[in-house]
Amino acid sequence: MNIRVSRLALSCALCAGAAWISPAFAQSADTQATSGDEIIVTGRAGTTQQKKVDTSYAISTISSEELQMRSPIGVVEALKQVPGFFITNTSGEASSGVRVRGIPSDGFQTVALLEDGIPMQADPGLGWLNGDQSLRYDQTVERIEVVRGGPSSIFYSNAPGAAINFITRKGGETMEGLVRYEGADYGSHRVDAWVGGPLAGDWRFFIGGYYRLNDGPRDAGFRTGQGGQFRANLSREFARGSINLGIKRIDERISNWGGGVYTTDADGNAIGVPGFDPKRDTIQGPESRYFNFRTPNGSYAFDSGVGSTVKLTQYSFGGEYELGDKVKLQHNMRYRESWTRRNSITPYSVAGAQAFLTGTFGKAIPAGSGLTLGLRYRDTGATYDLAKANGNGLVLVDLARSYTTPLDEFVSDTRLVASFEAAGEHNFAVGGYYANVDEGFRTNSAAILTEVANQARVLDAYVLTATGTPVLKLSDNGVVAYGSEWNNAEGQSDTFALYASDEWQITDKLRLDGGVRWERISIKGRVEGKRTVNLGQTSSIADDAVATGNGVFKPYDRSFDHTAWTVGANYQFKPYFGTFVRYTNTFRLPNISSFVTNAGADPVVQTMNFIEAGLKFSRRKFDIYLTGFRTKYNSYEITDFRNVGGTLTPFRVLGDTRTWGTELEAGWRPTDWFDLHASWTWQDARFTNFVYTNNAGKLTDYSNHRMNGLPHNNFRISPGVNLFGKALRVESDINYSGQRYTDVANEISLKPFWVVDLTARYEVTPQLQLNLIVNNLTNEFGLVNGNPRAGTIDNGEAGQAIFIGSSQFRRSFRGAITYRF
Repeated sequence: MNIRVSRLALSCALCAGAAWISPAFAQSADTQATSGDEIIVTGRAGTTQQKKVDTSYAISTISSEELQMRSPIGVVEALKQVPGFFITNTSGEASSGVRVRGIPSDGFQTVALLEDGIPMQADPGLGWLNGDQSLRYDQTVERIEVVRGGPSSIFYSNAPGAAINFITRKGGETMEGLVRYEGADYGSHRVDAWVGGPLAGDWRFFIGGYYRLNDGPRDAGFRTGQGGQFRANLSREFARGSINLGIKRIDERISNWGGGVYTTDADGNAIGVPGFDPKRDTIQGPESRYFNFRTPNGSYAFDSGVGSTVKLTQYSFGGEYELGDKVKLQHNMRYRESWTRRNSITPYSVAGAQAFLTGTFGKAIPAGSGLTLGLRYRDTGATYDLAKANGNGLVLVDLARSYTTPLDEFVSDTRLVASFEAAGEHNFAVGGYYANVDEGFRTNSAAILTEVANQARVLDAYVLTATGTPVLKLSDNGVVAYGSEWNNAEGQSDTFALYASDEWQITDKLRLDGGVRWERISIKGRVEGKRTVNLGQTSSIADDAVATGNGVFKPYDRSFDHTAWTVGANYQFKPYFGTFVRYTNTFRLPNISSFVTNAGADPVVQTMNFIEAGLKFSRRKFDIYLTGFRTKYNSYEITDFRNVGGTLTPFRVLGDTRTWGTELEAGWRPTDWFDLHASWTWQDARFTNFVYTNNAGKLTDYSNHRMNGLPHNNFRISPGVNLFGKALRVESDINYSGQRYTDVANEISLKPFWVVDLTARYEVTPQLQLNLIVNNLTNEFGLVNGNPRAGTIDNGEAGQAIFIGSSQFRRSFRGAITYRF
């Protein structure tokens, strides 16, 4: 869809919202009308309460009503409305990424994911174990608070960019509960439920969770998602404090989409290749689901239906005790044990069938022999038309990847908070943090050959006679290379941190605050060395050079430490209008993942500093939060891959970046029946120092290039209307993602695109509610990522007519019925 059509769709969505004229989300409208009065619990410590409009840092809140309306699937979907964030969702529900204010790190490397203020994973940026794989949104989540920059890196580990706090429900003084069924047009069925209330004495209880069956918006020909989550907690408030005990269990597999194949039209717009619908289709299918990987130690059973499978159990404790007047001791701790496996069919390279055969197997044909090369379907033996198959004549080398990461960890945070008078009121805190992490890391992958089509069939390569009779099989049951990726490692880390903060209310209008955190991580473990083995088990080339372990483990034992600090000032002209300014100097320490592929790695402490200044205004009919920022990031580490002897081998490049930007969050509520909310981020993110040696041995300078993966502009506009005495609410989210580059060289450009979502809620009775969620209402197509396996720095697909990437999912419909009691 071109921009002209997208603008028309945008206008229609706005007009449709106005035409529905309704006051049904009046709960939401009333709540958001006083959003500046929300009490903030994330990113500060003290004995007194602080409102959103009074904070000296940027914070966004996502209410229970907003979550109910949108019913986000996955962590990043719940965060799309947060300004300063750029969300990438390339693999489906999990394994996504968040970039904050131009910080270049992918995944969740610079944001802390919290549940009730406790890290749900000590380091959410572990390789192949993004924090969002271990966190599920369901109806047990009451609200979300997001702190960007500033104090996030003082109170939380691995959080220089932001702290994202999922605040869950607790049992109250009266018994209440909820049951919700949600179905989707792509074969998804989900039931959420919770109940909570008083127990014996002053104790309160809460239990809840969900279970679902899910085929996903891209049908792989088999069920790709099944399982759920359960949580329970006991809480009690008493005269001098409170206590909360919790347990959570996740046992679920979800789809792990690997990408598709694209080309461009006459206007240079990305489209799917013939025979492949980029909005609906997936390369993964029944034929590519199962493989038996050959290894020196027998076979490894691969199942792409595993997707992202998580089996996790965590136990949590939180409590506070009032030691004296305005003095409290607070303690939170969590123990977790988990096992995660990520299996996928991931497109690696694409080519015309004849070109692939000649380039890969041409040397197998003696000159003048009269022999030829050909492809046949593995399961049927039928001949593959090298020129016309599927209307494209293309073949894919896919990686059948399997990554397994068991993780056990314990985190503990204890702080003393106090308020006192000394030339004004002080809210002071001092605390200590400890985390023990034990991680395993095992990979085994193979390169397989498929056609380019929906639910692609597996191919085998042959040497043929002039009449087409096979004389030699060059691949092995669709596999062209066993052991294309292989790792076996384990590691342990201990993290210690001390921190302190002070909020000094000098006058009724002026407040200064500051904080400091010292943190140290000690990492040790071992990595098994690799060797390449010719198994000699087949006549094919698939087992001629299989990467595997050599039985020799190389140890590593390193320590890193650094100090972060922040200072800020807030001035309230009026209770509803204020301004703030802040400077933060912080860091990102290495972790176990820095060593799991190379015990001799030499990672560095990545340092950064931020300047931000903002205006805050919040009234009943209008609120606006406007922040300008500058981000400097030093020693940003990019890990890229090169094909060395048929094995993907990582290498590292360090660079510095700088970003100037502005973020806006606003709401307008002129009447009870109409409201408008918006968020916008503009940023100019560039490399200030990036020099590396390319594959040809040439020293290349990409300084001043735009940072890959980030647009100049992205925004969301959300008009909403309420009808029938606020029983019906309809709202639309109109999202825009600007142009961006996929590579540091700035050679592959992704065009901007719009996505319009529509949600509706009707309250049949105070207890019964109906919901409709339409994602990608206009069925927009847009590329969200290129092919990182072709290179993040210099991408090997630059300038090619056919390329690999990830695109926006098709239009989908979900409906829900909720009963609350």
